[in-house]
Amino acid sequence: MENTFIEHMVRRDDKQSRIIKKVGIIVGLLVINVLALNFLTMFYSIVIGASAIFLFLFWRRIGQEFEYIYTDGLIDIDVIYGQSSRKRLLSVDAKNFLVIAPADSKTHQREIEAKYDKTIDAGSGKINEKSYVGIVKVEDKTIKLIFEPNDRIITALKRYIPRKFEARV
Repeated sequence: MENTFIEHMVRRDDKQSRIIKKVGIIVGLLVINVLALNFLTMFYSIVIGASAIFLFLFWRRIGQEFEYIYTDGLIDIDVIYGQSSRKRLLSVDAKNFLVIAPADSKTHQREIEAKYDKTIDAGSGKINEKSYVGIVKVEDKTIKLIFEPNDRIITALKRYIPRKFEARV
């Protein structure tokens, strides 16, 4: 059997949301620092230190990228915050998927729009012509995965689970 290893990165494309969050953090910290300067002058240096730590911890987490790793039928979905810290969102065998279909599929519309225990949006932030939806059973939970695989992952999934995978026409 041939070993297959494919990686693909997708950047969350929510520039407006990121800008609003960053401006909100700055304005919020400025308000807290001004209030602390007026009312808590003794503890102002502590407030400035806490503000700097808060800014350091949360500023980098605003930007997100998703990495899809396909290895011989196993799919791993990771989120990368600020191009530095990584967290595994999902690791599953592709055979556990009930269906994988384009997000705008007419044949699987009912499954795509149904309610599930958990929804993982690991795409660019908007449903587009590259978006696919996968429904997977993990332990006793049903998870809806929204992702944007590249052509190599699509081809590998078509070969590995042909009856559960609907390709874009």
